[in-house]
Amino acid sequence: MTDKQTPTPPTANISLWWLLLDIIGMALVVLAGYEIYLINEKNAGMLAEYFSWPHYPWVIMGVGVLCMLPFHKQVFALFRKVKQYQKELAKKDRPDF
Repeated sequence: MTDKQTPTPPTANISLWWLLLDIIGMALVVLAGYEIYLINEKNAGMLAEYFSWPHYPWVIMGVGVLCMLPFHKQVFALFRKVKQYQKELAKKDRPDF
C-alpha cells in the first residue's frame, strides 16, 4: 500500500485594502450609473456643471471597474486554489485496487 499525504487547505489571504478599494469602485460605478440616468432622463446630471465633456460618467464608471479588479483577482485566485484542493482531496480519497 502506498502512503498518501493529506493536502493542505488553501488559506484566504484577501487584503482589507483591496476590499476597501473594491467598495470605492462599486460606489463610483453606482454614481456613474445614476449620473447617466440623470443626463438621459432630466438632461442635467449632478456633476454636469463641473465637467464640460459629455461622456464623463463613462470615465468614472471605467475608473470604478479598474478599482474593483485587484480584489476580484484575489477572489478568483483563491477560487482556483480551492478547486485544486478539492481535486487533490478527490484524488487522495480514491480507493487503491
